[in-house]
Amino acid sequence: MKNILLSLTLIILISFGVNAQSWKMDTNNSGIMFNAQHAGISIVNGRFMEFDAAMEGGTPEDFTGAKVTFTAQVSSISTGAEGRDKNLKSDSFFDMENNPTISFVSKSFTKSGNNTYKVVGDLTMRGITKEAELSANHIGSTKTKDGLNKVGFQLIGNVDRNEFGISGSVASVAPFIEMLCNVEMLEQK
Repeated sequence: MKNILLSLTLIILISFGVNAQSWKMDTNNSGIMFNAQHAGISIVNGRFMEFDAAMEGGTPEDFTGAKVTFTAQVSSISTGAEGRDKNLKSDSFFDMENNPTISFVSKSFTKSGNNTYKVVGDLTMRGITKEAELSANHIGSTKTKDGLNKVGFQLIGNVDRNEFGISGSVASVAPFIEMLCNVEMLEQK
């Protein structure tokens, strides 16, 4: 009896692994951006020009339990001001030389409302990993001309840069930075 239960458990686990849907980000229609309050009077925004993301699990109708990962290259940061970009890559901020990437690995993806999800995971910046929570809005789903599923999300969250050792110019940049990710994911066959 014990062997039968163990065999059934293994079959179920293998079935879930085999049937898990894989998704890859369409980088042409996606972006990883941020907004930071500057000098208490304005908002500076920027983006990472080189990034990648993937998702495992979920269906075009429900993404409960999916696992999402993304990585951004610090070298690709762009705020529209060359001097500021150079400063952000320096050891005062992201310390690109020692920490070339920023990454996120989800631990949970739970439904929080109609087309909305709470995504909790580990965010790593400047070599420090902290738990972060993002709100994900499933914008929509469609089919490509090849019959593959394509889905769109917007993920938003706030990060306290000080928790990651990103002190930079304390007087000019607010501690909380808004992360904004617009992503299209394509079903992988």
